[in-house]
Amino acid sequence: MSNSVPFNLDPPGTYIYDGPAATRGYKLTKFGLSLRNPDNRTTFLADETGYMAGYGLSEEEVAMVLARDWTGLLKAGGHLQSMLKVAATVGQNLWHIGAHNADMSAEELQALCPRRVTALPGGDD
Repeated sequence: MSNSVPFNLDPPGTYIYDGPAATRGYKLTKFGLSLRNPDNRTTFLADETGYMAGYGLSEEEVAMVLARDWTGLLKAGGHLQSMLKVAATVGQNLWHIGAHNADMSAEELQALCPRRVTALPGGDD
C-alpha cells in the first residue's frame, strides 16, 4: 500500500494553513486577534504602525497590513480568522480578502457567486 496522498493537497492558488504556517504567522495572528477588543481597535486605527510595533511584527508584515495585502498576510502565516479581524477593523470583510486572493474587486467576486441569501433570520423576507 502506498503512503502517497491520492490527490493534490496544494493546488495552485491554495495556501495550506498547517503547523509551520501557524508558527511562522504567530505574531500576525496574535496581533489580529487583539482587535477583538474595541479599545484595541480604536488604538490601532489612531496609529496603525505604532500599534503593530507592540506585537513585534516585521517590517514586511507591517507593510502588508498597511497595504491591505490579504494574500501576503495569509501566505505569511496569518490565520484567516485573525486577518478577518484586521479587515473588519479597517472597514473590509471576507469578500475583500477573497477578492484580493483572486485578483479582482469584491464586487466582481460577489457577482460571480451564484448563491444568494434572500431570507435571513429576523429579516423581512
